[in-house]
Amino acid sequence: MMSTKDFQEIATQVKEYSDYIYLHVKGEPLTHPYLKEILDIAYNLGLQVNLTTNGTKINEVVEILFSSKALRQVNISLHAIVGLDDEAKKNYLDNICNLIERLSVEKKFFLSLRIWIENDEINKYIIEYISKRLNVDINIATEKIMDNVFLSFEEEFSWPNINGDIISNTGRCLGTRDQIAILANGDIVPCCLDGNGIIRLGNIFENKLETILNTSRFLTMKSGFENGRVVEDLCQRCSYRLRFEKN
Repeated sequence: MMSTKDFQEIATQVKEYSDYIYLHVKGEPLTHPYLKEILDIAYNLGLQVNLTTNGTKINEVVEILFSSKALRQVNISLHAIVGLDDEAKKNYLDNICNLIERLSVEKKFFLSLRIWIENDEINKYIIEYISKRLNVDINIATEKIMDNVFLSFEEEFSWPNINGDIISNTGRCLGTRDQIAILANGDIVPCCLDGNGIIRLGNIFENKLETILNTSRFLTMKSGFENGRVVEDLCQRCSYRLRFEKN
């Protein structure tokens, strides 16, 4: 768990480079005991927050989310439904539908439901349940359910593994170009898929962000992606970046 003191220090440096921060990276932000304080810090620094969650704790923090002035978007990855029994599936989707119904009235932030599951039966169940519960006509081609509420359909992906097979050493990615990730211990990595800190580009508590963004390793990696070269071993084994090449 990142402390509020560390978050304040990091966010103060980050605001010089971005208007947005994303609370995730292989973790569940809604379990953080100081979520409200973190959102308040972001607001006081003029940062807008996008938050990615599996949605299982929505009911416990819903008032914090609706009261936050910093929150811009909530992404709910619906993978959490996989493996639940029938009753738990219904409770899970009912809580999300309750959120949608409130959001349709208050419109405090955007909501994206990520259906990135390679299981047609589960996808069908999710779509039909939400359609019936909200009395809206949605299908796999639907992008917008109502104002501020969207569906996102993508292929399910595998987390990159440093011991996995090399996919290619050519291609492009947004890592280091449009985004970086900062782990709870301050380690900086190129993107949220490196939650284990394999590509440790530096540590924000040891060096300023400006210094890290100008190191040889960072610039070599960034230049590589700009020119269609994948230089890091982990990135060569990452299939997620292939969707950027398609786009």
